[in-house]
Amino acid sequence: MQEPTRRAVAYIPAALGLLLAISPSAQAQATHTSRDWAQSPDGFDASDSLRDFQARLRSSLFLLKDRPEQNRPLPLSARVTAEGRTGIRRLSIRDFQILSDGGRETAEFELGAGSWPSLVGVLGSAVAGDFLAQAAIRGTPIDTLEVVFTARPGASQARGTRVVYPQALEYTVFVESPASDAELEALRATVERLSPVLNLVSHPQDIEHGRLIYTPTSREGKTLGGLREFLEDKYAAAQGVKPPDVRGDSARPRDDARPPLRAHVKIEGGTGIRHIRTDVRNFQVIHDNPRHLAGHNLGPTPEEHILGTMITCLTHIYEIEAAKKRVALDALELDVEGTLTTRLGNTSAPPSLKDVRYTVKIGSPEPRETIEALQRSVEAVCPIYNMLKNSQAIKGRVVRGPYSEEKERAVYGRGDAGEGEASR
Repeated sequence: MQEPTRRAVAYIPAALGLLLAISPSAQAQATHTSRDWAQSPDGFDASDSLRDFQARLRSSLFLLKDRPEQNRPLPLSARVTAEGRTGIRRLSIRDFQILSDGGRETAEFELGAGSWPSLVGVLGSAVAGDFLAQAAIRGTPIDTLEVVFTARPGASQARGTRVVYPQALEYTVFVESPASDAELEALRATVERLSPVLNLVSHPQDIEHGRLIYTPTSREGKTLGGLREFLEDKYAAAQGVKPPDVRGDSARPRDDARPPLRAHVKIEGGTGIRHIRTDVRNFQVIHDNPRHLAGHNLGPTPEEHILGTMITCLTHIYEIEAAKKRVALDALELDVEGTLTTRLGNTSAPPSLKDVRYTVKIGSPEPRETIEALQRSVEAVCPIYNMLKNSQAIKGRVVRGPYSEEKERAVYGRGDAGEGEASR
C-alpha cells in the first residue's frame, strides 16, 4: 500500500521560532519513506541496536543510583503564546518549540497537530519510554518497540457543565523480545504503576484556578499583533462564513462524532529517540532523554510535554470562547509549572508529577471583569484541563512481534485482547 504524504513538524531551537512565524511554509513537508526524516543518517552505525541503547541506559541509571541530587524535586515549566494574526499556539519547552493549530474551516491554518492528538502522542511516548527504561532496569532485552495509543471523545459533567474530552484511553505495545509473556506483562504493569505521565492522567489532580495577569490596551484602531482580527475571523467561521480557500461542505463534526484519536510511537534503535506521529494529517514530533539518561537532548520529555499540552488546550479554548463572546484580545500567553517529586532516573523513589498550576497573561481593551468572566468560562469547558482534574482510566496490552498495520487492525478490530493480556 502506498504511503500517504506525511507532514513532519519538528522540534526546533527557539532561535528559529521567529522564522517559522514569518514563513510557515518553511516547516518541513516530506513524503514518508522507509526512514523517518529525523532518523540518524545513513552513516550511522546500523549495528548499534535498541539493545545497545538499553545497555547505555542501564549504565546511566546505575551511575545515578546513589547520587543525592536524584532525591531532589525537579521543577518543570512550559509556555504557550497565541501568535497574533494566525492564532497559532506556539508551545515552548526549554529550547524546543511545537506548533499547535486547527483546520481552515475554523479560520486556522493546519500547521500543527491539535491538543487532543498531541495528548495521545505524549501518552504513547510515555508508555514507550517508561517500558524501555523498566526493561533496562530489569535487564530484559528489547529488539523493537512501538506503541499505538488511542482514545475516543466522550462527554463528562464537570461542575454542572458538559465537557467533552478524550476518554476510553487505550494502548498497545508491539514488542520483539526473547522475554517471556509473564516478564512482558510485569513490565507493562510496572509502567502503569510508576509512570509520572500516566499517573497524572489516571489520578484526579487538584489544579488551581489560574493566576490572571491583566494588561489594559487601547480599543481604537487595528492592532499590530492582529490577535483581535484573528478572533473576528474565528467568530465569522463559527457563523458559517468560510475562509476564501475553503470549498464545499467542510462543517466540523460535533465533538462526540469525531473519529477516534490515534498516535503511533516508534523508538529508534541506537538512540532511543521516540518518533511520534499524530493526527490524521500525520504531524510528527520527537521526544528524547536528557544526556544523563543516555539520550541526546534533541527533544523534550513526556513529563514536560504533558504540561505544555494542557496549556495549549487552554490557549485554544481562550481563543474560541473570546471569539464566541466577542471579547477583544490583543495578547494571550500562558505559563505552566509542575514539579517532579524526584529526578527522572530515580529507581529507588520513582518521581510523580505534582503541584500543577498555570498563569494566563492577557492584554485586552475589555474591562477586567469581562476577562475574569472569560477565564471562568474557559476553565469550565477546557477539555484537557478538566480531563486532568477528573482523571481517566488507562488500559493496556502487549502484543508480540514487530508492528504492522495489519496487526494493529487485527488487535483493535477483534477487541478481545483484554487489559494485561500478552498476545502472539
